[in-house]
Amino acid sequence: MKKARIGIDLGGTKIYAVVVDETDKVIGKAKSPTPSGATVADTAVVMLETAKAAAKLAGVRFSAFKNIGVAMPGAVTENSDLVFGAHNLGWNGVPAKAEFEKWFGKPVALGNDVNCGVLAEARLGAGKGAETVIGFFMGTGLGGGVVLNGKLLTGSHGLAGEFGHVIIRKNGRQCSCGHKGCLEAYASKVGMAAKFQELINNRGEKSLLTEYIAGDFSKLKSSALAKAYKAGDKVTMEVLDKAAYSLGLGAASVAAVIDPDRIVFGGGVIEALGKKLMSFIRKGFDEHLFALRPEQIELTVSELGDDAVALGATLL
Repeated sequence: MKKARIGIDLGGTKIYAVVVDETDKVIGKAKSPTPSGATVADTAVVMLETAKAAAKLAGVRFSAFKNIGVAMPGAVTENSDLVFGAHNLGWNGVPAKAEFEKWFGKPVALGNDVNCGVLAEARLGAGKGAETVIGFFMGTGLGGGVVLNGKLLTGSHGLAGEFGHVIIRKNGRQCSCGHKGCLEAYASKVGMAAKFQELINNRGEKSLLTEYIAGDFSKLKSSALAKAYKAGDKVTMEVLDKAAYSLGLGAASVAAVIDPDRIVFGGGVIEALGKKLMSFIRKGFDEHLFALRPEQIELTVSELGDDAVALGATLL
């Protein structure tokens, strides 16, 4: 298949490869655990094995791919070989592109993981048909991306779309980046975990969530949040509804800068509870939107699920 493409989602815990045909249909996929604390070379070996497994399932020879797209955490600059701030891989200032190309034997295009997810949604998913799309992906942290006329905006330093670090409150909650008041400190699993600890451990409030995560807030999963929320747990609903409202507020601030046609919300938390949280996102958005009428910007939930980031890598 001459026009098949391959993309790899390199995450902190898993490596996920997909192969698509000329219509962007997924025809093969494979997954492997990310080696913990591994060098770039050791990680590249597992990525290569995973890519070959996906190609085999797709019925495509690995040698037939002209290049490979790789989506990964951290800042990736367009003309640089280096990857910065990939903390969950333990990499900073690492020449990942050159190492990957050595092992794969073909050109590699690198992209930030959330940027790639937003790119895929803009071209193939919930943002398809819109000229200007911005995306917010709420999971462990809060990432984002901007797609203008089908082209991903990365910025001069590869940091465009880092919406999680838009300041929404002076001297607000502590963010893992070192600043205070970042949107991520209010609308992410890390931010919510801190709030749950305050309410449950410090104030003594009761919650089903304690049982679902065995009291370990460092392992807060979207599935546990969804289970507690759907069971009507008061604490969980309060924290999540406020997080969703904050996300809408942040989206309104970004909309004043980008002026998008459509905003896509994705990530594990949204995939688990998107329909229930959208009314709170919408409320935060509508109450803080500048100049425009709320109906002029469409808010929607992502469509591509776990495939989004790897699909975006095929488009790099």
